[in-house]
Amino acid sequence: MKWCFLINNAPFLSEFFGKLSSEAIKGGDECLIVWSSKIAEYEKRKFFPDKAKFISAVDWCVSNYEGGKKEFFGLSWKDFFAFFDRNKILKFNYEKSIGITLQASQFFEFIFEKEKPDVIINEPPTGLLHKVASRFCERNNVPYLGFGGSRIDGRIDIYDLGFICQKYESTFQKLTNSDISKEEREFAEKYIEDVVSHKQVPSYMGFTKIHFSQLGLLMHYVKRIKESGSPLFRYLRKRKYFKNFDYESESRFKNAISSPFKTERRKFRILLQKNIFSKIGEQDKDFFLFPLQFQPEASTNICATYYCDQLNSIKNIAFSLPFPCKLYVKEHPVAVGTRQNSFYRELKKIPNVVLISPYENIEKVIKNSLGVITLTSTVGMESALAGKPTYVFGDVFYSYHPLCRRLKNFDDLKTKIEEDLINSPRTDNFQDVNVRFVISYFRNTIEGDMGSVITGKDKNNYKLIYQRIIEILNTKNIF
Repeated sequence: MKWCFLINNAPFLSEFFGKLSSEAIKGGDECLIVWSSKIAEYEKRKFFPDKAKFISAVDWCVSNYEGGKKEFFGLSWKDFFAFFDRNKILKFNYEKSIGITLQASQFFEFIFEKEKPDVIINEPPTGLLHKVASRFCERNNVPYLGFGGSRIDGRIDIYDLGFICQKYESTFQKLTNSDISKEEREFAEKYIEDVVSHKQVPSYMGFTKIHFSQLGLLMHYVKRIKESGSPLFRYLRKRKYFKNFDYESESRFKNAISSPFKTERRKFRILLQKNIFSKIGEQDKDFFLFPLQFQPEASTNICATYYCDQLNSIKNIAFSLPFPCKLYVKEHPVAVGTRQNSFYRELKKIPNVVLISPYENIEKVIKNSLGVITLTSTVGMESALAGKPTYVFGDVFYSYHPLCRRLKNFDDLKTKIEEDLINSPRTDNFQDVNVRFVISYFRNTIEGDMGSVITGKDKNNYKLIYQRIIEILNTKNIF
């Protein structure tokens, strides 16, 4: 079979995919490596085997893009939105937006006509090129597998539908208590305890920490220059040839310039906003919790596109609640200092909204709440496992839990809350339900730790991972 790996500037994925592609080649398969930017190509080439075939999307577009060919293959502005939201520094106008979308669609028309991949491998579709790739996969009945760090330590999520694995829910529906071993049950019960008590947090949190002392900032940027300075300067030498076709490199270049100023501004905001949060009322019981999410991120602009204006969504949620309920809005710890003061001021104008600190005891807040309302936050999974109704607007992997309510709109939220307040959700054999939920998730993940590939302690068994992916593809009947 032919594997097609899409490679962008994301950390540690290239190192992981490089070793996985080597294993695929050992297994007799072909591997096509597609670079989405020149900087990614310059920086990541060393991780991939020489026997792979390499194609630069940028080089192809420079030589082959036809501006007058207006075929969009069913793409919509929704497919473009996440790229726009994450790269506003590029200042897209109508013509530029149309152009970059046509470039991506023409490139993948070529890939599917000439290269005929059997599977596309990447992270879940986030960037425009990868979003377009997933659309072409749908049109050509080719699997798009998105790899991500699991919410279970030492496991890898492989999504086959955006940020969702379809087998999670189907496994859960078929699973019975008698199908679960003693060891699995013990693991699930311990996992549930750790998640509900917030002893276990997502592994990706470790990759978002920045030291805010001036010395820490200096060390951070010196390290980044050492890591990526050479590929960036190499791109700049030929920038005039590429800049109209390499928006990822352009974004990285411009962000490299503005990033130190953004960080200093963030530090200043943290000082100004330290007293902006309210204390939780000890007697408050009639409240729902809304966890704010970091932005821009795929968890909002892709998985909850029409709700990712969180200020507007919170207003609509707050006014969907019955009297006398309040809406507690909790800031995300990683987002501290990233939002303007005006965002918080507008929130605090809403009469039943209470803005609480990111450092409040989340376990206690969930326990005392009437439920959690979220776009796609992992807090929603914690809430469901804790036995609270959880109302979800976005596409998220845990939404098949019986206590999750998948929402169509704000009226749907209002209706479902009213129904739950009248008839409390049944919690018969609730622990068994939770165990089935965790095991259905666990069984459809792969053993491994993608982040460990850059720590010097890579213990991944790439042969086993390769074999498990082949098993997944076999169940999709592509051979």
